[in-house]
Amino acid sequence: MSLHRKMIIFQRRNSRFQRVGERLLKAYLLKGIMQMVITKNEQTLFFKTLNFLPTPALIAREDKCNHRGRVLFVNKAFVKTIGYRVTDIPDHLSFISKAYPDINYRHEMTNTWLDKITQLVNREISLLQLCSKIHCKDQKYRWFDIRTELRSTIGKGVIIVLFNNVDKAKTEALQYAKLASIDPLTKLANRRYIQQLLQQEKSHQGRDNQTESFSLVMADIDFFKQINDTYGHSCGDYVIETVARIMRQTTRKVDTVARWGGEEYLLLLPQTNTIEARIVVKKIMSRIHSYAFVWEGKRFKVTLTYGITAYHANEETDETIKRVDSCLYQGKEMGRNCIVSDGLLEAWGG
Repeated sequence: MSLHRKMIIFQRRNSRFQRVGERLLKAYLLKGIMQMVITKNEQTLFFKTLNFLPTPALIAREDKCNHRGRVLFVNKAFVKTIGYRVTDIPDHLSFISKAYPDINYRHEMTNTWLDKITQLVNREISLLQLCSKIHCKDQKYRWFDIRTELRSTIGKGVIIVLFNNVDKAKTEALQYAKLASIDPLTKLANRRYIQQLLQQEKSHQGRDNQTESFSLVMADIDFFKQINDTYGHSCGDYVIETVARIMRQTTRKVDTVARWGGEEYLLLLPQTNTIEARIVVKKIMSRIHSYAFVWEGKRFKVTLTYGITAYHANEETDETIKRVDSCLYQGKEMGRNCIVSDGLLEAWGG
């Protein structure tokens, strides 16, 4: 049967084509038609056939001269779901700039693609797959499972990219992950999540070859048991929440404030040495000192003790945590309401 005849059959059986969707395209088209060098008319017919596919699809031609590539076709599902037409994204650089307007995320996605291509080339595997958040034409972000085959072509240098909409499932998964990483009382990061962040910071430090890429601050509310015994556990929760809010408002967006456990907090300050960390802690101490803690008409003061340390190159994060915990313990032994940074004591004079 000729290729032309196959295309006609696909068009006449569009209802069945829609049911099998991407599975049929991958199983038959990608492994059959796309491995053949076909004529321009047959390519045009193939493009039209893709309009029956419920999965968004984009076809582009590689351009080794200017590295921009050229978008040849997007199907109806692509226009409906993502919004862009060929006139909006004439080449792959135009698509990337629109799909990833945030330059940092664009850089991250580009590097991820390059890494995957390198892995696939080394293993001689042709399928690329990546889950990515795309900025659509309606100004909304949606998650897509993006797939393409390097060796499957419908003409020299022509590739097809499929965009499976996984926005609902991905969004729900992210929400569940967020709930699992947040302390329910303070809405801060929990112990498990900040430990994951510490491992990430450690890996960044290894790549950047820096001796001090981040600092840790461990803080503990002084005489917290007395607060609970005097005013009740509800007041204790109020104090924990209030201190958490002050810490979050005082630190940067790139910093992470976590509830380490009970009345203890752990702060992760990226690209910060111990001197800079002390400045941050002093601001927190000042704001907590001046804050009016009131419970059932009774006003009282709250103080904290702080330990500070910096990450040392090539050490395990558990060692860093032990060191900052030791600094905090020294502060407690020295009278509380103070800062201890790797053995250096500074009391609050407010």
